[in-house]
Amino acid sequence: MDVPREVRIEQALTRGLPRLSKRVLLHLLAMHVSGFVLLASFLVLPPAWETQAYGVIDPPALVILAGIAMVVICHVTVQLPAALLGTLVHRRAAGRAYATTMAAAGVLAALLTWSFAGTWADWLDIVLRLALSLACYVALALVR
Repeated sequence: MDVPREVRIEQALTRGLPRLSKRVLLHLLAMHVSGFVLLASFLVLPPAWETQAYGVIDPPALVILAGIAMVVICHVTVQLPAALLGTLVHRRAAGRAYATTMAAAGVLAALLTWSFAGTWADWLDIVLRLALSLACYVALALVR
């Protein structure tokens, strides 16, 4: 008995969607958690440019907002593309996924840093902050 092509496509989509939606939800959860970890790293230990911009204990709100804007820019332009690349290329091996993620993050962070006329110290600061948050992303995204 031959099953029509449309029925086979519908059955394949019905079986594939729960698995796909679980992976998408895991990646969304990992994105939000890693973004929160990145934000916490900027709020707990502010970068050098932020402390030099206004050198007192309680900086004005504009300096804090500039730091949060930097976190959002770093999260969207560096962290998410690098994390998606690493976890989608190496779905089974967490170590290789993390290494690929950090390599991509290093290159993207260099482009971001030098587009804002940054220095090697600024690049290293961003990459070290990204290391912890990307480890969280890889650990959450590759949960079985």
